[in-house]
Amino acid sequence: MAEQPNPKPEREIDLEQELIDEAFEIGVELGSPIVLEKKILAVAFLLQACTGYGNESLDGHIADGLAGVLRNAAKDAARLGQRLRRQDES
Repeated sequence: MAEQPNPKPEREIDLEQELIDEAFEIGVELGSPIVLEKKILAVAFLLQACTGYGNESLDGHIADGLAGVLRNAAKDAARLGQRLRRQDES
């Protein structure tokens, strides 16, 4: 009787790594709602990474750069809100 090969164990999902990979994935259409989500996830990851998960201070230049990304994300959110309101009115 032939032995059955051992099935490969399923890989455990690393949710944090999945979120990081998704946040920095390229190839999403600009203006897509997912771009807004990716910008916010990327800033959250960078804040954690740059501060040692809150145990270190953040350099002012880095904070200024991340603030710019968040301002840009806020503009995207406003445009998305306008687009959704127009769709609801139609």
